[in-house]
Amino acid sequence: METKIENVATQNISSQQLKTQLASYLEEQPENIRSFHRVMKVLESIALCIMIVIFITAFVLSFMWKTIPVGAIPAAWFLLPTSAAGLMLLIAVHSLILHAYPPSGLYSIYQGGAPARLFGRNQHFVTGKAARTHALILILVALIVGAFFAIFAWASWTINWALLTPMINISGTALGVVIAVGIVGGMLLKTYQKLSKSR
Repeated sequence: METKIENVATQNISSQQLKTQLASYLEEQPENIRSFHRVMKVLESIALCIMIVIFITAFVLSFMWKTIPVGAIPAAWFLLPTSAAGLMLLIAVHSLILHAYPPSGLYSIYQGGAPARLFGRNQHFVTGKAARTHALILILVALIVGAFFAIFAWASWTINWALLTPMINISGTALGVVIAVGIVGGMLLKTYQKLSKSR
């Protein structure tokens, strides 16, 4: 039994609305897709638990700085975005196979987080080609972020200055650009809003 996949987009939605729309979408899918969805939800939950464990470990190591190797603390903190990239990758594969984005209840993370904002102003539930596009972009972002921070963590642990120096420069430059764009963008937005209200 082949299912028909249509491109569907809705307005910005709440987490409960997402669950409802996803449930109705899944009802139309064959059993193997629904089983895949259940397996991916478990894998995503495990990945989220791994992120939490890494965060707690990094936090605890930060207070034990006198008794541990010097590279352990930054390595632990750099593993946090690496594990987040792993979760992003799972969500992207889930979305790619399911042909629906976002594919799980971890939507609340994306509502306020950066990955969803990469795709447009308002986050909404999409299916079909739009969902595949979101998934492919998310895979690309996850691979880049994951690789960058995994190398950063390894370089920190081994104290490899040949790798650390350019990575610190890249991170510092990127952070500076993001902060500058945020400040200027915020000022321009406020100015635009004030000008719009005065009309």
